[in-house]
Order: sequence, then C-alpha cells, then structure tokens
Amino acid sequence: MDDVTQPRIASTSLLTGSSLPKAATEWQRRVAATSGVKAGLAEEFLAICILVLSTSAFVNLFPGELGIEHVAEGETFAQVLWVILYFFLFFLVRTKLKELIFLVWRDKLYVLLLGWACLSIVWSIDRQVTIRHFIALLATSLFGVYLAFRYSLREQLRLVGTCLGIVLGASVAACLVFPSYGIGVDDLSQTSQWQGVFSHKNTLGKMAVLAALILTLHLLKRRRRFTIFAGICLLFMLVVLTQAMTALVYLVIGLAAFPFVRAFQKNPANRRKILSLAVVIFGGLATWAYYNWENLTYSLGKDPALTGRVTLWGLSMTWIWERPLLGYGYDAFWSDYYGPVADFRVASGWLEAPHAHNGLINLCLDLGLIGVILLVLGFVFAYRRAWNFARVAETAEGLWPITFLTFLFAYSLSEINFLARNDLLWVLYVSIIVGLRSDFAQSPQRLLAGSSPTVRP
Repeated sequence: MDDVTQPRIASTSLLTGSSLPKAATEWQRRVAATSGVKAGLAEEFLAICILVLSTSAFVNLFPGELGIEHVAEGETFAQVLWVILYFFLFFLVRTKLKELIFLVWRDKLYVLLLGWACLSIVWSIDRQVTIRHFIALLATSLFGVYLAFRYSLREQLRLVGTCLGIVLGASVAACLVFPSYGIGVDDLSQTSQWQGVFSHKNTLGKMAVLAALILTLHLLKRRRRFTIFAGICLLFMLVVLTQAMTALVYLVIGLAAFPFVRAFQKNPANRRKILSLAVVIFGGLATWAYYNWENLTYSLGKDPALTGRVTLWGLSMTWIWERPLLGYGYDAFWSDYYGPVADFRVASGWLEAPHAHNGLINLCLDLGLIGVILLVLGFVFAYRRAWNFARVAETAEGLWPITFLTFLFAYSLSEINFLARNDLLWVLYVSIIVGLRSDFAQSPQRLLAGSSPTVRP
C-alpha cells in the first residue's frame, strides 16, 4: 500500500467527523490496490445505454404489433430491452457484488425503504405487479450503486451529460425533421408543443432543465464560458417551445440562483450572509406567489388547479385514509387490473392520469405513511451530507449533489415519483446517497475526481 492511500484509510471523515469503521477500512484497503483503472469503452457504452433508456426516451419508437403508436407493445419491447441491459450489468459486476451490497448497506434508511417496498408484496392489491416492479427497482438501485462505485462525480457528470446530449439532440432533430412525431398539439389550447423523442412535453422540459443545471455548474470552471452560455440559451428556448410551465419556472429559478451559488463557493467567509440573502429574496418571491396565485397561474397560461393536479391530490387523500400506514403495495394502486385507479380517474376527470403528480402522495398510496417517513428521513440526511460536502469541496462538481437533490425535491412536488423503477432521476439519487455515505466521501477530492475501483468480469 502506498503512502497516499494509508492516510486516507486512517483519516477522519471530513463530513461527519467520525472515524472510519473497521469494515469500511477493510473494504477500502481491498479496493485501493485496484483503483486508478479507467472504464473501457464497452463499459461506458453500456452505462450510457442504460442512462438513455432510463430517461424514457424513444419509447414510442419501439416496435409493436400495430406499429409505433401501439404503446402497450412498445412498453413490452422496452421491458425486454431492460432485461438484456440489466443482464449485462449483472455480468459486469458479478465479482464485486459483495462490495456493492456493502456500500448500499451503510445507508440503513435506504435499505429499510427497499425492505418495506419488498414487504408490501404481502398486502399488495396486485402482487404480480408489485413483485415484477420491485425486481426492476432492485436492478435500478444496483445500477445507481454501480455508478457510485465505478465513477467519480466528475465522470458521472460526463456520462449524464452525454446521455442528455443524446436525448435532447434527438428531440430537436425529431421536432425539426419529423414534426408529426416530435411536436404534439394541446387538446385545450390547440397550440403546438414540442415533446421530441418523449411521450410527453413535461419529460422533455424536465430533461432540458437538468441539462441546463449541469451546464450552469460548468460555468464555475471559467472555461469555454461562451459555448456553455450559448448552450444554456438554447436549452431555455427548448423549454419555451415545450410550453411546459413547470420546467420553465424551475429553469428561471435555477438560473436566478446561480449568482448566489457562485458567491457561496467563492466567498467561504461570507456564506451565512449569502445564504440569508438568498432565503430572504426567494422566500419573498414565494410569499408573493402564494398571495397572487390565481393571477400568476393565469399569466403563465395555467389554471389555479394546476391542470387537475389539485383535484388529484385531494382525491388521493380519500384513498390514503383507507390504508394510511401500509398503502396499497408498491406500484399496485395504479394497476389497471386490480387497483382502484379506474374509479380514481373517473372521479378526478383525468382519465389518463399516470400517477398522483406528487412524489410523497404517490409514495403514501404505495407504501403508506411508514414508507413516506423512511423516504423523508433518508432524504433529509442525504441533503445534510450534500450540504456539508458542498462546503468542503472546492470544485464545481462538489455542488452537484446539493443541486440535484434540490432539483429532485422541486420536481417531486408536481411531476415525478420517488422510488421509481428504470428512472434516471432515481438512479442518480441512489448514486449520490451511496457516494456520499461511502468511503469516497471521506476524501472529497477522491469522490470528485479520483478513480474508483475497477469492476471487471
């Protein structure tokens, strides 16, 4: 063992101030000798393929019996593709499964959340769906742990950036070359809305916002700033063309927060003042939006009920009250065969509602209040570690965990679900919480740019 590795093993955590446990020290000692080997092209290609598919892009292109418009058959094809990709992933990491399990085992709250989702099979109203989707969730979690194990934060950002570049570039090409496929028409306003290679405009807007946040972090590096700024402007135009108001609002807020983020990183001595100023400004804007909600939503072309979301949330409480602690089983509430979703959709007037459009409410329907408590506690602790990591790290990549967790929380209020299988955002969440809890977090520079342990067949 070299002189550089030894101090890292015996060091004290920069994030928690606690010494490394013996098991963690032993694990780091075993993998230290194999670190420094970069991933091969085939391995990175597999990772990018999984990331791209996890965005739900190109689903409408998957062949079915009735062509690309037959969504059910397309989803069946996607499931087969997922099985193939996860098989290759398992083959790739089969010799390192113990290390991967050890990494995720350190985050007890996440393990308990997965265990509760698995236990929900017992009381699920559709056990077949719960079992099948839980297996997919385990594979999704495995991929998230693999990213944290195999790639540094800088390398993860590069992979995610490549993935988003592929799906967003393909979306622009689809809208310009195949407008009948890439551009949809709103049923109410009859206006054109870009959706690209996704099945809905909101998904394209969400991916564009995530890409813009990553580019904004790269502005802190002071390199190729004109190119990055031009990319952010193009992404802003893309969000406007989608007419996804949620994405537009979050993008504007994210860009407005950039000066505070930069000042926070460049002025360690004044961080409390900067944070206080940001809280006052954004808190004031939130207060103004609350008291002017109707005028604000109408000016954005939306109704105060958020296109039926408020109705969904209210009705969800009725069904939650019937099973408040346990829920209906993981992903079982929305089962088209056994779930109460048919009555729910009729009552809400939203006959195609895919979920509750709120992460916590949807999780409560699936796993009850117990599942929500486990998720919230895990998220709060992860956010605290990400905050401490941002204070210690000196590079733009060090701000990625706190940036992504904020993005995830904001979008969970009206769009995305927690504990989602085959989903890019949940993959990144698992990767971040595992990375911050693993021994890589004991040395910020190792987590940021250091080579991770090699994973070979």
